[in-house]
Amino acid sequence: MKSKIVVPVLGVALVALLGLTAKACETVQGGPVHSTEELRDHVRATTRAGEDAYRALSPAPLNQPYASRQGSASCVDDFGFDDTGVSRGEPIFTWDLDFASDDDYRAALASLRATWREDGRTVEKVDNGITATLDDGIRVTLHLDYYGGKPELRAEGTCMRYRHDYGDAYDYMYDDNGDGTVDEYERPN
Repeated sequence: MKSKIVVPVLGVALVALLGLTAKACETVQGGPVHSTEELRDHVRATTRAGEDAYRALSPAPLNQPYASRQGSASCVDDFGFDDTGVSRGEPIFTWDLDFASDDDYRAALASLRATWREDGRTVEKVDNGITATLDDGIRVTLHLDYYGGKPELRAEGTCMRYRHDYGDAYDYMYDDNGDGTVDEYERPN
């Protein structure tokens, strides 16, 4: 009688263990492989998150919003898991901010903290600033940069594995405005 119960329970446990092992292997490899269009959507969402935070700053910075792209040394295939045609991208955009005074920077920091809290976000303190992680995993930080101590807004997307669709080798590092398309004027010479 016990064997009629034990055998099915062991079978279910084995199937569950195999499922968990498969999920763990996918995680070690860097997660699921997305399409190029999904990467473009992620780049757009990351850019939009930074722009939304920029617009929420009060007082507003003196300069116009212009994002700079940055690469990520941590979003690479260290172990050779990625197949041919699979790349990785982690969109990171920064905005250098020019405030009239240090007091304006501190006031903008306080206003962004209040805005994020009103939106139900968890706001964390970081060196010389604050950060919040949005629902889609995008991390937005307002802080003094590490090198020059100047105010900086940073929007950091998650590392995403993606397959080049239709032979399209989309590289967000050339996507100057973060709209998900490398326009003719953005192409390298």
